[in-house]
Amino acid sequence: MVSKSNIIWTLKELTTCLRERQLNKYDVYIGVSGKRGDGKSTILFKIFNSFKKDGFNPEKHQEYSREKIISLLANQQFGFCWDDEAINSGYKRDFQNKGQKDMIKIITNYRDNFNICGSAIPFFYSLDRDLRELIFLHIHVPERGIAVLLMPLETSIHSTDPWDTKINIKIEQQENKRIKENPNLKFRYHRFTTFVGYLYFGPMTPKQEKRYLEIKKRKRSLSLNIVGIEEQLDFNQKIYNALIEGKVTQEALQGACFIEGKKYSSVTTMLNIMLRDNGVGKTVGDFLIKKQRKVLLNNNKGQIDDLLPNL
Repeated sequence: MVSKSNIIWTLKELTTCLRERQLNKYDVYIGVSGKRGDGKSTILFKIFNSFKKDGFNPEKHQEYSREKIISLLANQQFGFCWDDEAINSGYKRDFQNKGQKDMIKIITNYRDNFNICGSAIPFFYSLDRDLRELIFLHIHVPERGIAVLLMPLETSIHSTDPWDTKINIKIEQQENKRIKENPNLKFRYHRFTTFVGYLYFGPMTPKQEKRYLEIKKRKRSLSLNIVGIEEQLDFNQKIYNALIEGKVTQEALQGACFIEGKKYSSVTTMLNIMLRDNGVGKTVGDFLIKKQRKVLLNNNKGQIDDLLPNL
């Protein structure tokens, strides 16, 4: 009998499995988790790049906004959708947002479009629960070049949690305790009840990375409504300029902070200091409230107080 710890997938084996599932008329929704910089986008690129002959095109399929993701899923069949930063499209803090509800409906209702969709997010449980339950494959990247493949349980009749969360939390706690006692030990991911194998992968080529970053830079700016700001400016200055020009919603600011690895509270504090020092006489909240009120009036539903940022 082969030990679970010895189950190693090749990239070709994985992508063949995904493509066969798609051609058998099943949707293929992949969630990739891991710390920033450890290779979530790299492994998604590796997966999608394997489908170049099948029509994958990063200019068309590599996206950063909920609206673009919804459009791809709804308007193509047997296609591809690379949600490179799902913090913008499926973050659970936005579960009451109409756009997010629309996305959940789109993914559910258009599963018979049989698209291969991959989403990158730092923490798997930052995804909305309804979106997690639609995922066919969870890939966790604990460090560069190593991926842990996990799949939901399909044999349980009574459980409503296909990811066996409670049991796997206990396993994770046991492993962390074991490593704390002996730092030389490795985390045994194969103990998870949802474990199906490991996969090792290399980096993008310089040419591939250059193109990936160019598309990311351009499309992410558009998705966050931060457009036309001089590239040489630092993060706070970019956000400040966009803020006073009325281009930033609370959702956009939260997403930008998360992506850049900055605390939302720290950024808003710095922005308030900049506003004060420049004699503006307003706070970050004053600018964000105006934007949110405009959005609310356009949607014509909900209460204004429900959308006011808590700054």
